[in-house]
Amino acid sequence: MKHLIFLIISFVSLLTSFAQSTDSASYYLQKGLHLKEERKWQQARNSFEKAARFDASNLAIISAMAEMAMQTNNSYQAIEAYLKWHQLQPQDAEPIQALAQLYFHAGRYQDALSFAQRWETMQPSKPLHYVVGMSNYHLEHYPNAIHRLLHAAEAEPVNAYLFYTIGRSYVELERYDKAIPFYVKAADIDTTNARYMYELALIYYAVPNDMAAIKAFETAASRGWNQDADFDENLGYCYLNIKKYNEAITLFKRSLYKKPYNPTVQFVLAETYYKSGSYQAAIEQWDVLLQQDNRNAKALYMIGMSYLKMGQNEKGTALCDKAIAMDPSLSSLRQKKMNMGL
Repeated sequence: MKHLIFLIISFVSLLTSFAQSTDSASYYLQKGLHLKEERKWQQARNSFEKAARFDASNLAIISAMAEMAMQTNNSYQAIEAYLKWHQLQPQDAEPIQALAQLYFHAGRYQDALSFAQRWETMQPSKPLHYVVGMSNYHLEHYPNAIHRLLHAAEAEPVNAYLFYTIGRSYVELERYDKAIPFYVKAADIDTTNARYMYELALIYYAVPNDMAAIKAFETAASRGWNQDADFDENLGYCYLNIKKYNEAITLFKRSLYKKPYNPTVQFVLAETYYKSGSYQAAIEQWDVLLQQDNRNAKALYMIGMSYLKMGQNEKGTALCDKAIAMDPSLSSLRQKKMNMGL
């Protein structure tokens, strides 16, 4: 009998405790909602946390915490709240969609894909093309990224970054011809973005389409792209390729003014002088390279070729022979230049 009475008392005590916890949870939930309306965010959060301590499985409390975290752009707290919601209600679509978006914006792309896949299984008519496409892009799954972002572009035809990312994905796959129209689209939508135009210029150069590249470089500069040494060098190559030597020389010299000890630009400047027929200037520029490295056989060889072009055959031949002795592979260069009439 005593045992039965003890059980009854314990059960009543448990019910009382549960009722008190429920009442307390409801009290702090309502208090938190009121504070949230007054935009007293930290106080509201404290109240919600107290409510959750009394009733950790109360979905109303967890959803209120999730909603407030989203309002205050606190992604960590939002993820924490939506994960609890998802654990309590695994088949509820709302936290799944929210977690896909939150993980994406947090840079946790594999988690974003996982929850996006769950969402699309539940809601196949409402695919998350943008989240899936961009996540695949950041995970370097470029074909998948392109496929999904093309669908996203149908819904967001004025999203410049979206078109840029499609183009960038094609660049990563070295499909430059495929990348061009998407870069053009991005640059047309966002006429203030210099990067889109500068990268487009580099793609045109790689194709190659030097005239289009020149135009794109100049447009990038007009949009504010920094005309640093690399910019001048790249634009200089375009002018060199279309045999506008004076423009190329100006740009290579400007690049060297900014980076005086760049041996690649030093050499191509000398080579441009040579191709333009300014053989003495070419010799002087190759001499600069030899002063920095007296074992630069190719620079010595080209000095010899310059003297040959100037009619100083004995001196030129001697220098070419000396260069070939330093680097026998240059003998093939001599044969090639002779065959081309250079």
